[in-house]
Amino acid sequence: MSKAPLMVSVIIPCYNEEETIGGCIESLLAQSYKPLEIIVIDDASTDKTPEIVGRYQVKFLRFDENKGPAFARNFGFKHAKGDIIVFCEADAFYPPKYIEKLVTPLLKGTDASISCPRRVLNKKGLIPEYIEKRFYAACELTKANKRPIMGAWAFRREVLEDVGLFDENLRVGEDRDLVERLKRKGYKIEVVFDNEWHHKEPKTLKEFAKFHFWRSVEGKKFRKRWGLEPKGFKKLIFIGRNIAAIMLPIYPVLAIFHNIIWLLIFFGVFFAESMFPIIYDRELRLTFKLALKDRDYKLALAMPFICWVEIRTRALGIFYAMLNVR
Repeated sequence: MSKAPLMVSVIIPCYNEEETIGGCIESLLAQSYKPLEIIVIDDASTDKTPEIVGRYQVKFLRFDENKGPAFARNFGFKHAKGDIIVFCEADAFYPPKYIEKLVTPLLKGTDASISCPRRVLNKKGLIPEYIEKRFYAACELTKANKRPIMGAWAFRREVLEDVGLFDENLRVGEDRDLVERLKRKGYKIEVVFDNEWHHKEPKTLKEFAKFHFWRSVEGKKFRKRWGLEPKGFKKLIFIGRNIAAIMLPIYPVLAIFHNIIWLLIFFGVFFAESMFPIIYDRELRLTFKLALKDRDYKLALAMPFICWVEIRTRALGIFYAMLNVR
């Protein structure tokens, strides 16, 4: 007699996801892997998310006040019956064999897994194109063992129980924090390549900048825990770098009314956070090469400015959090 397949519990935390939650659930209901338990945790949404979720045959749990993604995932885990736990995003779409491919390594003894490449849902425009190429570059570097595994979405139940689930004090970086704890305990995480999925991403430069700024602000606790917050001499350099960048619009004015050398300072500061990262950072360099390979010259030309916005908003977010303004 053949052994019955292990049950997989899919946990989906959501907050104001009326645009995507229906498509997400439908994509998971159409999965090839069975048996599959789907649990949706609504984190006090104020839109039509609860109404939409109520149309589907899934386990639905709801909070009266917002608790954050870590709390929602842990709450879902406590109500899950599966031997394997998969965490999914409410603003994502999953192809029919996604779960099957993702859990296959766990059925063979691996402790956790993650899939790539990650695609952009309804991709249109320079920013989504840049984001998707960044994801593809990260996937390729991971495959070549040139980039560490920084995430996981499928886990054996006993592994999660052992490491203590997600840290509910973290609003950003809770997933990476969990993975780092898994690594320290010696658990094995496997990347499942060629198992793409689609996720909603910022579409405009304004959304892109806002996303990186607030993630950097909210990520202060994670950075402090893992020693990533600027300290000592590095902190002084970081503050000086931010001041120099904030003054960027002033340099051309000084060049006109004072000395032309300020124009060189302007280009030097801009170059430090635009072209220089593309040159030395493997992921950005490969992203740029992919744009050229695909003959996406518009993106290749725009990349220095996009990179400058990304790096600058992240740095300003860290700087803002460092000042304890929020």
